[in-house]
Amino acid sequence: MRGFTLRTLLAVVVPAALGLAYPAADASTVTAAASCTTGAPVTTAGYPISYYARAVPTAKFENGYQPESAWSKAHVVGTQTFGVPPPVETGFAYAQFKCQYYCNNVDSRSFFVNYAGDGSSVGSYCSCFNELLEPGSFVENSQSLVGAWNHLC
Repeated sequence: MRGFTLRTLLAVVVPAALGLAYPAADASTVTAAASCTTGAPVTTAGYPISYYARAVPTAKFENGYQPESAWSKAHVVGTQTFGVPPPVETGFAYAQFKCQYYCNNVDSRSFFVNYAGDGSSVGSYCSCFNELLEPGSFVENSQSLVGAWNHLC
C-alpha cells in the first residue's frame, strides 16, 4: 500500500475547504420576491386602473392608512404629484389613474396615492415601489382618501 501523495491530499482537502468556505444555500431561506399579483382591473369613478389590483390592508384603520415609513423609503422608485379637481372623489380617481401610468414608466411593482387635503395646491401624492404592497405592511395615518395598488400579472 502506497502512502498519500500531495495530489491525493489536495484532492481531498481542497473540496472540503471550499465546501466550508462556500456553503450551499438553504433552499428554505432563498425566496424570490413576487413581482406581480392576481386580481382584476378596477374602474374608479370612470377611470380604469388597468394594470394594477387593489392592495387591501389586513388591519382595519379608522382614519386611513399608508405603507410603513421604513419600508416605503427602502422601496420607493419614483414620486409625483397630481392635481385633484372637484369633485374630490372623481378628482382623486383621476389622480390614481394618472399615477398608474407614471409608475409604469419607472418599472414599479406597486403604487400608493394619498390625497393632500382640502386647500392644498398639490392635490395628491403618488409613490411607486419596486416591491408589492403586502397586506400587513400598512400603518395608520390621518388621511382616509388613499389608494394602494399592486401590479397585475
